[in-house]
Amino acid sequence: MEAQFEKLYSELRKTREELQDKLKDENGSKLIKPIIKAELMDIETAIEKIVNGTYGRCEISGELIPFDLLQSFPTAKTVNDFQALQKYYRKPFWS
Repeated sequence: MEAQFEKLYSELRKTREELQDKLKDENGSKLIKPIIKAELMDIETAIEKIVNGTYGRCEISGELIPFDLLQSFPTAKTVNDFQALQKYYRKPFWS
């Protein structure tokens, strides 16, 4: 595993545990659980890619995804994921 991905790997594993706990919570919202399950599947995929050495490559083009982008969106699968995310990004009112 590449050194730069070790911290991301640790954070993804921690997040996976937190999401698994939320799914087990009987008092949790039934409306939110499908969203948690989908995020958990994305995290599992990212962890698997880190372990097998394919993490950080666009699934469409094969190009490397910039590490700084992966730090902000570690479950991204393609470069297009970031383009879609920018549609929802809003510049703050104050700098």
